[in-house]
Amino acid sequence: MQFHLFQLAQLICLGFACRFFSSLKQWSIAAFLPLLSFIVLIEVIGNNFRLFNWANNYFIYNVYLLFSTPVWLYLFRQMLELTGAARAIFRWIAILSMSFICINYFFGEGVRNFNSWSLLLLMLLTIVFSCLVLFRLSVTDSIESTLYHHPYFWINAGNLLFALVTLVLLGLQPYIREHGIQIHSKSLYHAIIPTANIILYTSYCYGFYLCRNPLTRSSQ
Repeated sequence: MQFHLFQLAQLICLGFACRFFSSLKQWSIAAFLPLLSFIVLIEVIGNNFRLFNWANNYFIYNVYLLFSTPVWLYLFRQMLELTGAARAIFRWIAILSMSFICINYFFGEGVRNFNSWSLLLLMLLTIVFSCLVLFRLSVTDSIESTLYHHPYFWINAGNLLFALVTLVLLGLQPYIREHGIQIHSKSLYHAIIPTANIILYTSYCYGFYLCRNPLTRSSQ
């Protein structure tokens, strides 16, 4: 059974989500707990797919994209605190995004092939909404503490960094495969993504820890 260092970071992050769950509820991001539980399960199965005699682990990561995307969209909606027309626009973006991912899963790239277009869409959504959350935090006058003491800052800074790294590597995949670019006998993707994962879940941990403070986000 394989277990990687970045999976330890995920487990620690899940522990933080459990420890500060009541605080996450106060900040309207309690959905992180089931999401992280799902991520940990997916990674355990995905990294040990050979135990199930599978040819690859594409199927399990496609399932992740299918079921995690609506949770991510919900979390972004909560952190953006949208109202009125903005909330309606966000709802239509979510509906169209999920429609594309479902169509790609069932009729496009398929169940057995890795749904790279769905991943690309999720990373683009993550970049856009993370930037919007960070921008909103920077211009909201009602935030009582500094930006770096706000949970949403660390969560979305981690999201933004991870999504940018993933997007760049995804775009460079054909070039990486063609030229066999490696770091320490590992493909560039498998050498960088685990480190990006560790940074991501560390930022989540700190964000969850900051949620223990009284609500300082602006009211809806």
